[in-house]
Amino acid sequence: MRGLSVAVVDPGSLVGRDVKAVLRERHFPAANLHLFQTGNPSAGLLTEDDGEAAYVAALEPDSLSTCQIAFFCGTSDATTRFLSVRASDSCVAIDLSGQRAAGVFVDALRGTLPSPLPTSDHLLLRDPAATVLADAVAALESLRPVQAITVAIDRPVSELGKDALDELFQQAIAIASFRSVPKDHLGAQCAFNVLSPADTDAFETRVTGDVRALLGRELPMSVLSVRASIFHGTTLRLEARFDGEAPDPQAIRSMLLASGRGFAETDVDGPAGTVDAAGRDETLLIRSSSTGSTVRLLLASDDLRRPGALLAVRVAEAVVAERGLLPDA
Repeated sequence: MRGLSVAVVDPGSLVGRDVKAVLRERHFPAANLHLFQTGNPSAGLLTEDDGEAAYVAALEPDSLSTCQIAFFCGTSDATTRFLSVRASDSCVAIDLSGQRAAGVFVDALRGTLPSPLPTSDHLLLRDPAATVLADAVAALESLRPVQAITVAIDRPVSELGKDALDELFQQAIAIASFRSVPKDHLGAQCAFNVLSPADTDAFETRVTGDVRALLGRELPMSVLSVRASIFHGTTLRLEARFDGEAPDPQAIRSMLLASGRGFAETDVDGPAGTVDAAGRDETLLIRSSSTGSTVRLLLASDDLRRPGALLAVRVAEAVVAERGLLPDA
């Protein structure tokens, strides 16, 4: 079958599973899909892929030499270690690991990719929370300029990976059963709790820098974040301040929903939240209000989908088109 040789590194991670799903959903032209893992450098492992048994090979320095596109879906530390020994190859790496020691950012604002893409063979994505936040600010600015923002972000356990998610589940069971709480991956009791993890300052600094880079200006902003006992999905409570009277809440809602920038209303009866955003490409607009010169938005986003797996596959599609990887297509 005519097509590309594609690699997914750490396909068992949460974002790795979503990347594989989006590749199938968008009929990405992959003739061969190679699966690699960084967990055990000396051995591969057998797993399931789309209902069938699949072998995930150990990622060696030259593993990508026969691939044209690779998605890095593991941890930042594991990706950094691999990059330090990676052999020379012509594979275009699209990096969702969060590492920032190597590579060039692809800044997609309002869902639009830059054209042309950076010429680098190692492309990075901005923090998912920053991507959603920048899109919201850019949408508001289609009404009038935003002077400053404050955002409170509830960080989900899913950004720590499947082992952390499993531990959060076990913590909830342990608390209900009056047993000791496992803390091997989370480092503390996260279930029924709100924490300020050790990387809070680094996260808030990263989101601030990424939002400003996406918007292309030094927007005054404050980020307040916590690790919440949320399995999956990011909640953002955004306050945007304008010079003068803020737009009407209904005008804001109508503009966001009609903007084509990935915002949608909830389709459930009663209160909605991050659970309703799971598996969706859209950012849910749960609440909008305005008072004086201030607008307040409550947003929920699946942090692995639109600003993660979907964006990564869209970047790969643009790479294929711009660089002629399928000349007969």
